[in-house]
Parts: sequence; C-alpha cells; structure tokens
Amino acid sequence: MTDREWISRGALPHPAPPSPNLALAGGEFLAAGLQRISLEQLDYAVAALTGMRIDIGIHEARKSLRRVRAVLRLVRDPLGDRTYRAENVALRDAGRLIGGSRDATVMVETVSGLAFLYRDLLVPGAFDVLRSHLLERDKLIRRRVSGERIDEVVLALTGARERFAAWPSRQGTSGTLDEGFSTVEAGIRRVYRRGRNRMADAYLEETPEAFHVWRKRVRYLRFQTTLLEGMWPGMQRGIVKDLAYLADALGAEHDLAELYRLLDEEPEMLPDENARHLLQGLLLRNRTRLQAAAHPVGARLYAEAPRAFTQRLGTYWEAWRPATGQVG
Repeated sequence: MTDREWISRGALPHPAPPSPNLALAGGEFLAAGLQRISLEQLDYAVAALTGMRIDIGIHEARKSLRRVRAVLRLVRDPLGDRTYRAENVALRDAGRLIGGSRDATVMVETVSGLAFLYRDLLVPGAFDVLRSHLLERDKLIRRRVSGERIDEVVLALTGARERFAAWPSRQGTSGTLDEGFSTVEAGIRRVYRRGRNRMADAYLEETPEAFHVWRKRVRYLRFQTTLLEGMWPGMQRGIVKDLAYLADALGAEHDLAELYRLLDEEPEMLPDENARHLLQGLLLRNRTRLQAAAHPVGARLYAEAPRAFTQRLGTYWEAWRPATGQVG
C-alpha cells in the first residue's frame, strides 16, 4: 500500500456535502470576498451541527472554523491585534467544545484502517477487542458533546456571524480592508514563516507534539493559498494539492501518535500485552514512514525564504487584479 493510499483510508465512510467555495471570485473586491467566505463558512458550520449526522457534522464544523481562523490570520494586521485575538479565541474555544468527540471517532477509524492492514499480525480478535472499547468510548464522549454543548457552539457561531457581518465596508472606516496585496501580505508571510520554522522543529525534535504544531501551520497555509487560487489557478492548485497531501500525511501521523499514547495511558483497551506492544511497534514504524513521506513535500513547499515567497505572490496579485477590473 502506498503512502497516499494509507493516508486516504482515514476518509469518512459517509462524506458530507461539499462546503462553500473558499476562493475569491473573479472581479470580487477583497474585503467583500473575505467577508463572504467567512460568513458562508460560519453558516455551513451551523448547518453541519444542526442538520448532519453528529460525527460528520462535528467534523465539517471544525473544518469550517479552521478556515475562518485562516482568514483571520490573513488579515490580522489590518484588523488589529485586539480584534484578531478576540475573534480567534472565540472560534478556537467553540471548536474545542466539540473537539473531543471528533478525536474519539478518529481513533475508531484509525483502528479500522490498521485492522485492514495488519489483522493477521496480531492474535485473533485483538483488533476487534480494541475497536469495541474505542466504540464505547466514542459513544460516551459523543453523548457528552450532543445536546447542550452543540447548542452552546451554535450560539457562539451565531454571535460570531453577527460580528463578521458588521465588518466595516467603507473606505476610511477604522478596520477597513483595502484592495492591495499589502492587506494580506503580512498575514500570509507570518503563516508561511511559522510553518517553515515548525517543520525544522519537527524533524529536529521528532516528537508528536512538534509534528502536530507543524500540521496546524500547514493547514492554515493551505486554506490561505486556496483563497488566493485565482491569482494563477494552475500553479496555485498544484501548491494547494501538495499542501493538502502534506496536511493529510501529518494528520495520519498524528492519529497514530494519539493511538500510541492512548494505549500507554489506558492499556485495558487492549489487555493482551504482547498484542499491545506489537501494535505500538507498528504505530511507530508507520509514523516514521509518514514523516519520511512528508519531508520532501514540505521541503519543496517551504524552499523559499518567507519574503521571497510573499514577493512572488505579490507579483501574481498585481498581474491578476487588473484582469479582474481592480487595482492592487
């Protein structure tokens, strides 16, 4: 099985409908486009939590919240640090309220993928025992999250939507986003620089925590480059595709690390000690393989210095905006 096939096994068995388009539309003003994207993602998150099967709805809502936070990071400087921090923390905390349920579901999906690959290597029934315990854990956590907690998150997102809808739209108003690349330049440079630094940290420290921090930076850069895809669709789509693969590889690596940690902390999940140690060895081996697969992709994506990266994007922007009837 190739690395891409391994990574794809983490996909949800019942995919949700596609979320709203994250890219700026041709001819769309920057401020209006960023506001539209944020509002659509917040609306989608609420619809997911109230209208989809709970596990899928939580997964989709958390993705939408990360996308809105990526928009906030993109315009952090013109928004002002106070506004940025308040909105970012509000969305982060909303996501954390439902995060435990998704994490528990991922453990079940991860073990199902491992059983497909390695069932014959462990004693008969070992994966069934582990999966049964994880399913019970998933149901317990899901019951805690449903009901009042979902309502609390929906209320928080409704409030966030009202604030985002009130973003200043007139030139000269405090907090207004102008149409130049300078509006987003500092934000995307910061995300790129931090991702580049976190990659170096991950391969230096070789800890689950370091790779997880890098993964979060990769996801933000992925969402931001998707948003700016119209600058040069062919090239940007290639970058977005590589960032998606990298985020998925690091996500799979994180899932394996979390399962390893869970088996350490709750060995009763898999009482057979020999089977547990063998499985943990397989987890380590596959984490190493995924880290190795991620390295050349990350090295290519982060090859440029941060300033050179944003200067190149700025050149694309200046060529693109006149073509859409706007000036940079």
